[in-house]
Amino acid sequence: MEQDELLAEYMQEGRDAVEDTLERMGEALAALRRGEGGLTVFRKDAHNLKGLGAVFGFPGVAVFAHRLEDYMADLDKLDEAALGDLQCFLDRTAELAENAIDASGEEIARLVRALPVRGGSFEPDDIEVRDVEILLVAPRSTATRYVASELGACGYRVTTVQSPGEVLEYVVHARPDLVIVSAILERFEGIDLVCALRAMPSTRNLPVALLTSMDRGDERLRDLPREVPVLTKGARFGDDVAEALSRLGIT
Repeated sequence: MEQDELLAEYMQEGRDAVEDTLERMGEALAALRRGEGGLTVFRKDAHNLKGLGAVFGFPGVAVFAHRLEDYMADLDKLDEAALGDLQCFLDRTAELAENAIDASGEEIARLVRALPVRGGSFEPDDIEVRDVEILLVAPRSTATRYVASELGACGYRVTTVQSPGEVLEYVVHARPDLVIVSAILERFEGIDLVCALRAMPSTRNLPVALLTSMDRGDERLRDLPREVPVLTKGARFGDDVAEALSRLGIT
């Protein structure tokens, strides 16, 4: 068998696996609509879907699945709006798998902005959701949920990533408008990640900010590039975010 045929067979295997997973998720969602079971099976298959996207080289599927996982992270109210959002995720991912599984980064980024998003502790009608994508790189914690909620309450679309290893693939394909990196990450220093993003050709023009409890003049921030804004945790957070977004030209 020729190499091209082997590759085509491998890609078709990946498509079939994605379609099978989406079918199971559709059945699980139908059960949820009937009030049967919980989100456990749905969450498991969303995680599997992300893995399939990574293994078979379908970055759009992986990014969509990550967004779905993030959407469900603290989901505790399965009302009609949430069920409709979950269905939207399945429909958009199915369309991607069928028609544009090899989409470019630019096309994936456009499609990502059409996915549902959850905000903070506010009613959807209270604010206007802006077309501004923010990637928050931080460990899963109460403090991280607070930051994501505050950003969401300002109308920004927020996705959270815990592992620095997932950041590069996500930013290359989803192309967020801003990456906010926590100074403290699991097994990694946030400043190192910021410096890496600023150094690589594919991400050097990507707006990045550092989230920390340290002041800008702290010796521990000496290696932070001067153009990278510092967002201080606490009472100043909202003002720091507003100033950073204005400085970076993000509205």
